[in-house]
This record gives sequence, structure tokens and C-alpha cells, in this order.
Amino acid sequence: MAWLLRVNRLLGTDPAFRSLPAFATAFHGGCYDREVSVSTLSRWETARTAVPWAAVRRYEELLGLPRNLLTATARTVWRYLAPAPVLDTAPVTTGEDLLEDLLEQALSGAVLTGEDWDRIADGLCARPDVVLMPSGTWYGLAERLVEEMVIADDLPWMLRFETLNRLLNHPRGGRTVVLACAELAAGRSRATATEIVCALDNCGHPDAAGRVLAELTDPSGPLAHRGAVMACFRKVGYRHFDRGQLRTLVHALCDSAGTGPVADQVDPLRRWLARAHPEHARTLLGGRGTAPPPTRPRDSAAGLLTPAVRRVTAPVRAMEPDLVPDTTVAHALVAETLTSPVFDVRLYAAFLLAATPYREPLADAVAAELARPSSLRHEELAVPLLEALRILGDRRHRALLKALAVRPGVPRRTAYVAVRALGHVAADDADSGFLRTAVAHHHTAWRLTRDPVSAATVESLVYALGMAARDDLLAEIRSDPGFLPTARTAAAGWLAIPGHRRASALR
Repeated sequence: MAWLLRVNRLLGTDPAFRSLPAFATAFHGGCYDREVSVSTLSRWETARTAVPWAAVRRYEELLGLPRNLLTATARTVWRYLAPAPVLDTAPVTTGEDLLEDLLEQALSGAVLTGEDWDRIADGLCARPDVVLMPSGTWYGLAERLVEEMVIADDLPWMLRFETLNRLLNHPRGGRTVVLACAELAAGRSRATATEIVCALDNCGHPDAAGRVLAELTDPSGPLAHRGAVMACFRKVGYRHFDRGQLRTLVHALCDSAGTGPVADQVDPLRRWLARAHPEHARTLLGGRGTAPPPTRPRDSAAGLLTPAVRRVTAPVRAMEPDLVPDTTVAHALVAETLTSPVFDVRLYAAFLLAATPYREPLADAVAAELARPSSLRHEELAVPLLEALRILGDRRHRALLKALAVRPGVPRRTAYVAVRALGHVAADDADSGFLRTAVAHHHTAWRLTRDPVSAATVESLVYALGMAARDDLLAEIRSDPGFLPTARTAAAGWLAIPGHRRASALR
């Protein structure tokens, strides 16, 4: 948090605020009603004192940053790094009248913003014993929230994801929210089941542990299975599983192949679990002894990853070196983004980088790295680079993603990850013909091979169509009896989402 505030102030657009005294003089006002001293700001920016929530918001105001850029990022990343699940990071009392109005809107056809969901969570979390009537209100809230979350992106996604995390741990409503997540992931939201099931990782309710294990032992689909695997990293760390459940987890991981386009987290979880519970190490690792540290990149890729990290980090070292001479944190975050075998570690490191002025130069450096033929030949490097560009990139990088999605000779899994990124990097006016061509290209590949990578790529293209609001192509896929069945189901799911929810997810 201290680093996030400091680099945004020093590298911001107003050079006057590079001076702490000038920044302190301007600080009083807006959402912050107290004077602050230079020493207070210094303690905040060197992590010697915790930063009040209103002060983080004031940094956004003074530095002219998009609203919620710092607050939503801080809360989302803090939630991931917290030593134990909690109900709320900064309780705010929402007036009863406002809460009632917001609940009524959420259960109707009104358009809601991410901040509206944040206020709903504030109001409900400030009242742990709140009773919502009628009895289906909790389920209805969770259903709409999850549906908006899985089609939102960037800050609108962060605000909804954080709201879901807070409601999952609500003493009265949490159990119903868990149920809603499980049923949506196994039902009409199967195409986006990974993040829905993975969201259960922070929930301490026993039902959440049971639902995660159910998706491991008898998965409703490969994406739900991946979400369950990813959820287990934190659930193991939080000791959410009892002894019997832990044994079930060990056996489920031993039975998992760990291969395929959505099974990339199985082997890292085996190693993670073996370190956390050495008594199961031999079973998990097949007699190989203790596991290496979970954040070490695979040896076969280390020779490529290390110079790639150095090249991608070069713009960070070049940006105003006199103002920010120490780039240790930024370098560490780039290294985590590109080398950690744990997907969530890569994701949250990228979130932090994306909330700073380093975002654009880093995205350009990642794109330049992807233009290197050696990067594309090796999945261990291409995949994390593409996942980083999914978070850091913008409209300028969409042409590269489009090229990698259909270029002959690009490895199938690399093309799959490029397609997955297309759903998150802004669509442009030239997408119409490309998306139709890409669908035909990958569906033909699936019909010839019937392999899981091609199938997953087609399903990810349906997601990209939905995010680009291409209902015409979604309707064609839904009505084509010869199309991949799971993709037809996903297209039908997109078309069934009410318009007010799709509009809300953009806000």
C-alpha cells in the first residue's frame, strides 16, 4: 500500500505534488477532513503507519486518478494477502434508507454501478444480524452480483468481486451466497465457473469447503474443476479443511492428470500442499520427497524467464530514476507476474502494477517480448506474458492479441491464452470480421482434432464475443446444431443475460 501511494504521487501528472510539503498542504479537503503533516505522509508512504481508508481515497482525488483505482486495488489485493478471512476491511455505515433503496434496485431491473454494490456490502456488513425479507433476497442478490461480476472487467470487476467476498463471509447471508455460487457455477454460468468457484477460497463457512471438494472429486465441468484447484491454495493455508477433507483433497489431486488447457494449477497445488502438510508429500509427489518452493519457476523455463523479466522491467528502471531510485518492489512484482506458478499470485501482482504509472510502459514491454519468436515457442514464457497483457494492456495491444490468436505456427495453448485475453482488452471497430474469422478458424480446428485445447479456445471466443457485445454472432452459434455443444450453451447463456445486468457490468 505504501509503495502504491508513493509511486503514484512521485510519477503523477502534477510535478508540484512530488514535494511532500506541497502535497501535505493540499491534502485537507474533499473526502479527508483533517490536516496532515509531512511526517504523517512519510510514515504512510514508508509503511510505518497504516493508511486510513479515507486517505487512500484522498490520494485518488488529489492525483486526478480514476475513482476507485487505488481503493479497489488495495482492498482486492489486501483480501488475497490477508492472513485470515475477515468480514470487512473498512466498515462504513450506510444509512438504512439508502440500503433499502439499493436493495430494491438490485432486485429489480435497475442499472447498478460497482460503487452501488460496494455500498450494499457496506450496509449489510455493518449489520451482521440483518434479516432480509422475503427469504430469497440473499440468493437473488448473490445471483445478480455473480452474473455481473463474471462479465465485468477491470475496476467494475474488482468492486463486484470484493463485494462477493464480503457477502460470502457475512454471518447470516454467507451460507446462501455460497449456495448461489455453487449452483451458478454448475448450471448456467459453467463457462465462467473458474472465478465463481475460486471465489470460495476466502470463505470460512464449512459449506464452502464442501462445495470446493465436490468440484474436485466430481466436477460439473473442467472450468469449475480448475476454480476448485485454485481455491485450495488459500483454503489449505487457512486450514478450512478437516483431516478427512484433507485426505480427500490429496486423493483427488493424485487422480488429477494435471494436463490440458485448464489443468495448469494441479501440479503447483500438489507442491504447495506437500509443503504445507509434509505427511502427505510422498503420496502427492510420487516418492520425490519434499517439494521445491511454490514460487520457483520450472527449471526448464528459468533460462528464458530471467532475461525476460529483466527486459520487461527495463522501462521501470528508466522512468524518472531520480524520483524513484529504488525499483525493488516493482521488479519483484514483475517477477511474480511472469514467473510464479500460482495463477493468483501472478494476477494480483499484475493488479498492483496496473494501478500505477508503470502500467503503459510495462504493457508495451510485455508486447515487445511477445513479438520475439523465442517467446512464442515456449509456453512457459508466452502464457504468463499473455496473462500479464490481459491485465496491463489496452486498445493499442489488441492487434497483437488478434494476430497471435490465429497466426499459423503459434502453439495451440499460446493461441488459447491469446483468445482468452481478447475478452479483456478493449474491442475495436475492426473486430467484426476478425471475430467471425477466428470463430471459423478455431471451430474448424476443433472439428478436425476434437482436442480439449481447441474446444477451450472456441469457448473462450464465445466469451470474447459476449464481452464485445456481438449478439449477432452469439445468436448464430446458439442456433447452429453442428457447433461445439458447450460453446452453444455458453452463447445461449450470454444472450439470456438481461440487458440491465450487462449494462451494469460496464459501470
